[in-house]
Amino acid sequence: MRQKTMDLTYFLDRFSEPAILTAGGFLAGALFGGFAQQSRFCLRAAALDFAHGVFGARLSIWLFAFSTALLGTQLLVGFGEVPSQEARQLASPQSLSGAALGGAMFGVGMVLARGCASRLLVLSATGNLRALLSGLVFAVIAQASLRGILKPVREWMAGLWTTADIGGNDLIAHMGLSQANVLGFALLWFAAGLVIAIKARTPIW
Repeated sequence: MRQKTMDLTYFLDRFSEPAILTAGGFLAGALFGGFAQQSRFCLRAAALDFAHGVFGARLSIWLFAFSTALLGTQLLVGFGEVPSQEARQLASPQSLSGAALGGAMFGVGMVLARGCASRLLVLSATGNLRALLSGLVFAVIAQASLRGILKPVREWMAGLWTTADIGGNDLIAHMGLSQANVLGFALLWFAAGLVIAIKARTPIW
């Protein structure tokens, strides 16, 4: 019997799209929540450790997450599994001013709230009321910025400086790098995370 191809078409032929999206969201959320809770993954903690010159477990975990995401994405692009030029972030102009100003506000808020959005979500699930309230405020402000009363301000900030002003979105092309250079960059940070993890005696689990 011919082996069936296990791709999205296979599932779409047998299940409805809402059912697939629901199941996929549940699976992704369960995996993220479990791994985030077990690893104590937190951008704020890693940033504070780095600022204080502490190269420990929290920084190594963040480096693993960053380098693995970069390495995995570039491998998929290199093997032609992901048409990167069709991604919205590369196919249309993006806001540089929005990234800079929004990133600064996010960083300040993350430090003051004692956790980024993902960490607040995980802490909320453990019954932490402070994290729950901070997460709700974050969600309301994010929604107001996307479609609500703060939308004009967001669009004004986003339009100050875009990638169209510098000739495109592709950072690799701007820097004249090859795919091998990017893979080497990712491997370098993965190795840095591994060295820090060994020195900090970070548990494998």
